[in-house]
Amino acid sequence: MTVFRAYDVRGVYDTDLTVELVRQVGKSFGSFAGGGKVSLGRDTRTSGPVLQEAFLDGVLSTGCEVQSFGVIPIAVLSYITWADRLRAAAYISASHNPPEYNGVRFRTGDGYGLLYQESSIMKFYREGGFLAGKGREIERPPQEAIERYRQYVANKLHLKRSLKVVLDMGNGAACSMDGFYRKLGFDPIVLNGQMDGLFPGRGPAPNEETLLPAARIVTDSKADYGVGFDPDADRGIIIDDLGRILPPEKVAIIIARSRYKPGDLVISGFDCSMILERELEKDGIKVMREKVGDVFVANRVKNESAVLGVERSGHFFLPEFQYSDDPFAMSLAIGEIISQGEKLSRLADKIPDYPYKQKSIQLKEDPAAVMLRLKDALAKEEPDTTDGLKITTDGYSILIRPSNTEPILRLYIETTGSDMKKLEARYEQIIHQAMSA
Repeated sequence: MTVFRAYDVRGVYDTDLTVELVRQVGKSFGSFAGGGKVSLGRDTRTSGPVLQEAFLDGVLSTGCEVQSFGVIPIAVLSYITWADRLRAAAYISASHNPPEYNGVRFRTGDGYGLLYQESSIMKFYREGGFLAGKGREIERPPQEAIERYRQYVANKLHLKRSLKVVLDMGNGAACSMDGFYRKLGFDPIVLNGQMDGLFPGRGPAPNEETLLPAARIVTDSKADYGVGFDPDADRGIIIDDLGRILPPEKVAIIIARSRYKPGDLVISGFDCSMILERELEKDGIKVMREKVGDVFVANRVKNESAVLGVERSGHFFLPEFQYSDDPFAMSLAIGEIISQGEKLSRLADKIPDYPYKQKSIQLKEDPAAVMLRLKDALAKEEPDTTDGLKITTDGYSILIRPSNTEPILRLYIETTGSDMKKLEARYEQIIHQAMSA
């Protein structure tokens, strides 16, 4: 697969993502920024320093002034970019992918995800004609930015009592955030808080399996809740007081019911549970779907003036804080709700559970060709083609779509009944027939 993915540049370091390629991407980004003021940060991956240096070299050659932060959560970098009215931001990371991967992510001047494929970045990369100038690097301490962000959110947070929270930092950029929570009135218990780009504590992806140790600490310590972060700290997965990993959709419903009003709009990823519509429409809150991908959801939230955005993968967008996906803002909003008296588990139990399963199927051929054959095979079921193929009935929904970041096909199954195994077998068979055609 190309390193130029749907919403970022990403690949295996020194194999398909080379230092020289990243330097050229830096030149393209700097030219896009018009030689203006930008910000730059990274996560803890071992290849991060080398790639950041190459990217910085490219940006500086276009005459940009670069606020360089080193390891910093991308949500904090996004806030600084917006608050300081910078032209744009770039971040060296491969998000939740394994340690051998790395990449470059982009943010607009308002701090949310930049649709770089639609910008002049790719035109400069393909055609050249880079701007030339003598740029300037301003090295900035990450803690300074984190403290500025803390002071900003403190004015929006109203805790009724101190809360004990377990923070699984995942050995990533979130490792620097324990003081942020402490100063805001929380009692944090930190897990995997040592920065390490190999992510030895639990791997880079926070999910039901990898967060089990954190969930046990939540129950053993009688904490109010827990949060698990990914390496760049743009995702947050919530653990309730009973040690259960909550689906992001339930978290979104809890936040929306507490903070927003009838007539407000929530944007959800195309793969999110149908529970969002079924529950929030009872409260008069509208739900609109967007293609899977944090950048797509972020742009839709901004363009539609939505109050909340959510993705199944744990990206949350709360524009009352900032337009960027921000797991810290989400976790603070949940904390404020819990502090009012009701346990998170009780709030979660008010929302029904639908069996939901996601499977990944490895691809050895062009995903587009497979999807065309699947479209023909499923034509009688009249799938929605907004993002892949989605079939929705009163009792179940099926979504089949290629990954934006890996050579795999994803199958998502959700049902209100007991037919999960039957649905899984049927649609897996259809997929494998399309792959072997």
